[in-house]
Amino acid sequence: MIPYWKDEGALEPRLERVVALIAETTDSEGFPLRELVVEAASPNGKLLRPALLLIGSDFGKKADSGRIERLAAAVEILHVATLIHDDIIDESPLRRGKPSLYASVGTTQAVLAGDWLFSRCFYLAAQSASPENTRGLARLISAICQAEIDQDLGKYEYPSSVRRYLRTIAGKTAALFSLALYAGASEAKAGRAVEQTLRRAGYGIGMAFQMMDDILDFESEEDVMRKPVGKDIAEGLCTLPLVHALAVDEKGMRPILSHVAASSGEERAAFAAQAVSSAVSLGGVEAAKKDAEDYTERALGEIRRLPSGGARDELATLAQRLLHRAY
Repeated sequence: MIPYWKDEGALEPRLERVVALIAETTDSEGFPLRELVVEAASPNGKLLRPALLLIGSDFGKKADSGRIERLAAAVEILHVATLIHDDIIDESPLRRGKPSLYASVGTTQAVLAGDWLFSRCFYLAAQSASPENTRGLARLISAICQAEIDQDLGKYEYPSSVRRYLRTIAGKTAALFSLALYAGASEAKAGRAVEQTLRRAGYGIGMAFQMMDDILDFESEEDVMRKPVGKDIAEGLCTLPLVHALAVDEKGMRPILSHVAASSGEERAAFAAQAVSSAVSLGGVEAAKKDAEDYTERALGEIRRLPSGGARDELATLAQRLLHRAY
């Protein structure tokens, strides 16, 4: 059972088959980190990206279920690879409440394991995707790398630019949501107009999703999020609630952020908690929620243009569900 989808009818068994394909593709006897990589790739999250690809395919009339499910598995494997590399960059000891691969094997082997997963992603994509969608996956990796570099260059500077923040999350998150919906519809021959509408809807859902993720870092609880609250600020990241707070009182916020940058360990965590509290009191979280609502409404506007039916209803429900969540 996949907890997030247990009440979603026909979608859960399809995702179960995707999970089995992920296990089959990553469980290579010749790979030295076999057991650890299989564990890292074993989905214990929401499986949103493969779910979006499956939903996108439901708008077409010529879907080959086997090919679609293999492509959905490829998309999730790509996502897992980026998470492994994220943990290396952030020196994160945990991933979803468990020791990260980086913490278990160190930087060198974790980098190579992530790279190996990229190769498995393209192995599946070569079997199941059109040349256009395979190229789309390649372009996506480039966009993710560019967004990560842009974000890393601003660490502990806390750049107060909404535009820069939006550009970063568009590359890191929204692009994959958009591609998943588009690729599913494209492989199922849904038609150009529907495919492009889904691309735009996926972008809006992805932007709102990442904004909510960043908001939850300010107001959720550690046992719910499975990571420390305030982790982003402690790691030098300037996400949307902080950007909005800086717009209200940059003079008051900067000294706190300087203390975060100059400290380490428990002292850094304490200053980060102070920065979170200040950002909340300055209305940064509420302003960010309004932005997430606006992107969700943009996505819903696109969804309303799609052909009526179960797939459209499912996508609209998911967009709203992702806006109102605790983790």
